[in-house]
Amino acid sequence: METQSQYRDAKTAAAILLRSNFSPDRAIFRKEGEYWTVGCGRNAFRLKHTKGLGYLARLLRHPTAEFHVLDLAGEIAGQRDDHESIQSAHGLPRGYDDLEKAGIRIGSLGDAGEMLDEQAKLAYRRRLSELREEREETMERGNVKGAEKAEQEIEALTSELSRAVGLGGRNRRAASASERARQSIGKTIKSVLERIAQSDAALGGFLSRCIRTGTFCSYQPDPAFPIAWEFGATTVELEVQPTPGGEPAPAPTNQPQTSPALLEVSPFSFAGRTAFVGRESERSTIRAAIDRAVTGHGSVVMLAGGAGVGKTRLAMEMAEYASRARFRYLVGHCYEEDEPVPFLPFAEILESGLAQSASREDFRLRMGANAPELAQIAPSLRRVFPDIPQPLELPPAQRRRNLFQSVSEGLANASRTRSYVLILEDLHWADESTLSLLIHLANRVAHLPVVIIGTYRDGYSDNNPALARTLEELIRMGIRPLKLGGLSKDAVAQMLYELSKLHVPETLVSLIFEESQGYPFFVEEVYRHLIEQGKIFDSAGQFRTDVEIDEIDVPENVRLIIGRRLERLDENEKRALTAAAVIGRSFSFKLLTAICEIDVDELFTIVEKAQQMGIIVASSEAPEHPFTFSHELVRQTLLAGISAPRRQHLHAGVADAIARLHPDAVNERAGDIADHLIKAGSFVIRAGSFVDADRSLV
Repeated sequence: METQSQYRDAKTAAAILLRSNFSPDRAIFRKEGEYWTVGCGRNAFRLKHTKGLGYLARLLRHPTAEFHVLDLAGEIAGQRDDHESIQSAHGLPRGYDDLEKAGIRIGSLGDAGEMLDEQAKLAYRRRLSELREEREETMERGNVKGAEKAEQEIEALTSELSRAVGLGGRNRRAASASERARQSIGKTIKSVLERIAQSDAALGGFLSRCIRTGTFCSYQPDPAFPIAWEFGATTVELEVQPTPGGEPAPAPTNQPQTSPALLEVSPFSFAGRTAFVGRESERSTIRAAIDRAVTGHGSVVMLAGGAGVGKTRLAMEMAEYASRARFRYLVGHCYEEDEPVPFLPFAEILESGLAQSASREDFRLRMGANAPELAQIAPSLRRVFPDIPQPLELPPAQRRRNLFQSVSEGLANASRTRSYVLILEDLHWADESTLSLLIHLANRVAHLPVVIIGTYRDGYSDNNPALARTLEELIRMGIRPLKLGGLSKDAVAQMLYELSKLHVPETLVSLIFEESQGYPFFVEEVYRHLIEQGKIFDSAGQFRTDVEIDEIDVPENVRLIIGRRLERLDENEKRALTAAAVIGRSFSFKLLTAICEIDVDELFTIVEKAQQMGIIVASSEAPEHPFTFSHELVRQTLLAGISAPRRQHLHAGVADAIARLHPDAVNERAGDIADHLIKAGSFVIRAGSFVDADRSLV
C-alpha cells in the first residue's frame, strides 16, 4: 500500500510539473538536416541527429504500435521516408501471435551458444604462448617492429579470450541477433531520453514513462496528457546556435506568424558543473569591464590559454555575472573546418538574438534598414522575414564596409534598451572576415553598453596569420589578452574538495596538481579517472596515501584533446618529440640528438615549432636540461601513442646515449641510467659502453 501511495504521489507531482511546463495538446519532434527540433509548448530545443532520435520518432509516429527490435533497427538503417513508414504501420503486426500470422518468425531470443568453444580457446592459448616466445626473441634481437607486431596480436587474442571467459573461468555465451538488438536499441533509446531530460526534465520524464523498450518497443500515450506530435515542417523555422558541446541551444517552437514564440536561450549547459575556483585577478578585470559598460563605456576582452585551461568556463561565469546586471549575453562559435564559414560566430549571435527577442516584429524593427546586410551574415533570417530586400549592388570593398557598418549600427540599435555581452568562442579557428569584423567593432564599442569577450588558444597564431594580425591590431588599440595559466595548488585543493566533498590529503593534492599543472579540465578528468580505477579510496572509504599514476595512464578525454593538438605535427616531428618524452619531463638537445635518427638542422626546426606551439618551453631546471614539456599530460600522451616494445627500445637507447655522452660521470648519472635500463626490460643491450654502465651500477 505504501508503494502504491508513493507511486500515486510521484505521478501527481509529475502531472503538476508537466502542466506547468508544456502545453499537453501539441508537441514537436522534427528532423531538419543534421538536427532534430524537440519540445512541448514554448520550451523547444535542438539535438544533433543520432540513431536513438530516429528510433524515438518512429515510435512517436505510431502510438501503441509494437515494433520488434530487428524491424526497428532495419527501418532506421534503411532510412525509409515518412510516406513509406506511415503505410507500413497501418498493417503492422503486434506481438508474437500477430507476427506468426503475418508469416514473421522470430528465432530463439535466448543465446547463440558459447562465444568460444573449448577447441577454439585451446587454439587461442597455444597461439598466445607462441607469440610471447616470439616477442621475447625479437626483443632480444632488437627487432622493434617484429616485437610490436607480436604485441598487437597478443592484445587482440587476449581481448577475445577475456570476452569469452567470465569470472571463475566460466564460459560466456553469445547473444542472438534479437537479444543483441534488444540490448543495443534499449541502451540507445535510454541515452537519447537522458539527453532530452537534460534540456527539459518534464518532457524527458514524460517520455520515459510512455516509451516501452524490450524485444518489442512502443509508445504508449498517457491518457491524462493527449499530445498531438508534429513531425513535418511548419510555418516559421528558426535556426539556433550550437552549444559548446556541439548541440544547438533551445530554439523557439514553430508558432503561427501572428503568435511568435518567446524563449530565453541559454547558450551554455549548466548541468553538473564543478564549482568555479580561482581566477580572482581575471574575474576582477572582466567585472570592471562589465561595470563600465553599464555606464555606456564598452570594451573588448581577449582570453588566451591552452586547451582545458578554463577560457570558456571563465566566460560563462562572467556572462552569469553580467546577466544579474540585466545584460543579455549571446554566444557565437568558430569551428575547426578546412574552409571556415565567413562570419559564422556573428551569424550564431544574430540567430540567438532572434530566439531571445520579445517578438519577431520587435527583432525586425530593430534590424530596420540594416536587415539586407545582416541577412548576408545570417541567411536564415530571410526564411523568417521574407520581406527583407536584397542588399545594394556595390563594389566589393565598399560592400564589405557597408556590411560592417550595418552590423555596428544594428548592435547600437539593440543596445539602446539593453546592455549586451557578446562571446566569440575559439577565435583560433576564425576566418579572416570574422576577425576583420571583430576589429571593426572593437573600434566602435567604446561608446556602447557592450562587452565583447573573445577566446582563443595559444600557439595557433602561426597557423592563422589573420589571427596574428588581429592580436597585433588589438594590442595597438590597448587591448592586451588575459593569458590564463594553471590554477594555484590551493585552488586545485579547493576544486578537489568541491568534487569529493571531503578534505583531500596533501599528498593527493600534490600528485594531481603536478599531473594536471592546475588546468581545471585536467584536474577533474585525472581525479575522475583515478576514482574509476579504484585508486583514490581504500576498502574503508578513506583516501589512500600511496596513490601513484603510471606515466602512460592518461584519461581518455584528456588524450583526445591533447591528441587533436598533436595532429598538427608530421610523423618526423611526432617521432622526435616522443623520443624527448621517453627521456623525461626535461631533456637536453644533445641527448635528443643522440637517440634520434634525424638531421640536426631538422631537429632544431622541430624543437622551435614545438616551442611555438607551447608543447615545450625553455627550462630553468638546470643547464643540462634546457627544455621541458609544458605539461606532463602532453608528455604522457606522446608515450601512450607508441607500443610497449618501441618504448622499451627507446629507453634502452637513452640509457646507452647517457653512458656514451658522459663517460667520466657515469656514477653521477647512475640513477638516470638505472631508471631507463629498468624501463628497457628485455631490450637492454650488453655491449660497448653498456658493459661499463652496467658494471658501474653493480
